[in-house]
Amino acid sequence: MAAPDEPEPVEAIDRLLRGACDRRPETVGVAVSGGGDSVALLLAVLDWARPLDIVVRAATVDHGLRPEAATEAAWVADLCAARGIAHHTLTIDGLTPGPGVQARAREVRYAALADWAKEQRLGIVLLGHTGDDVAETLLMRLKRGTGLDGLARMPVWRRVGHVDFGRPFLEVSRSSLRAGLAQAGVTPLEDPSNTDGRFERARLREAMAALDLDARALARSAAQLDTARHALDALTATSLRDLFLRDAGDLILDLSAARAAPREILRRALLTALGWIAGGAAPRRAEQDHLIATLLGTPQPLTLAGCRIAPEGGGARLMREAARAAPPEAFTPSGTLWDGRWHVTGPAAPGATVGALGPDVVATDWRATGLPRPSLMASPAIRDAEGALLAAPLADPGAAGQFTATLRPPHALFD
Repeated sequence: MAAPDEPEPVEAIDRLLRGACDRRPETVGVAVSGGGDSVALLLAVLDWARPLDIVVRAATVDHGLRPEAATEAAWVADLCAARGIAHHTLTIDGLTPGPGVQARAREVRYAALADWAKEQRLGIVLLGHTGDDVAETLLMRLKRGTGLDGLARMPVWRRVGHVDFGRPFLEVSRSSLRAGLAQAGVTPLEDPSNTDGRFERARLREAMAALDLDARALARSAAQLDTARHALDALTATSLRDLFLRDAGDLILDLSAARAAPREILRRALLTALGWIAGGAAPRRAEQDHLIATLLGTPQPLTLAGCRIAPEGGGARLMREAARAAPPEAFTPSGTLWDGRWHVTGPAAPGATVGALGPDVVATDWRATGLPRPSLMASPAIRDAEGALLAAPLADPGAAGQFTATLRPPHALFD
């Protein structure tokens, strides 16, 4: 039974999927560890899906770290079989105990579930994170001095590969889910790590109980921080056109506009620009602060997050770092997506590859393009099976023949 200020589990699932899907999915996946949160999710998804003739599939990840994990996965399999749900156990090899094991386990778990979902042709997999998880995460990140983005509530959706992982219970408490299981006569498994003082989250739960901290109130705070984060993101999006001018695959920052912009908006805009160019993880906060201080002071060339940043007139050019560009990939006439953003097309060329132009820039008429040499060194080049340069569409468009390189997807806010 849900508390008065939180949705019923089935309502929460319906609200999540109605808000995200143009039409109801035919099949939904559920990640089930056997713990109370995920078992409650499984039963609620089943209650939601059956009247709609939606198929439910479940998966349990065995991280290979505890001998009893196989027995727990078998328990979940029996629970699913009794309810007519197809179940798979996903066993992970090579994960070892030690520092950061829970974070490492989380990443390989997502990867395993994404692979399973792809095999099962599932576009959506639901996870059992609750409002209590939101509260605990908020406190853990406060302890580390995390900024707004880290303190904001975990996203309702997370995309891994081609799979959308949804969290319908972020406004539902763990106690409500446990009460529902008791009413249904289901006793879930208990993960021993939840009470193992070696793990930070277990220690935090004990401290929250000792201090009588209200998880619901903390979760509401994290939700309000998430609202603030989205507002800042929206303001940043409207500022991108004022701050940047796109030049082929580069972005030129207007330093006068940068100096006039609120510092937090500038920081977010720079992260958006770096991500668009290189597609990698955001640099650490200290590196972000150093970048901003350099740009607003006396701009100097530097490299960061797979990008080169160089002063240019009254601005600074952000370009791809050639040494960090993606390795060569096989070229296909129908189009090859290289380095995460260049769509390269052209006539059939057996054995050809697409990679960074690099030092071969000297063999092109690159000066005629008006683009800097370092920028063009990171641009796509097509080479034959022996490695000889066939075309460099950006560096030498006149000699590129039918080969083309276009940005995919383009970023409308930079144009």
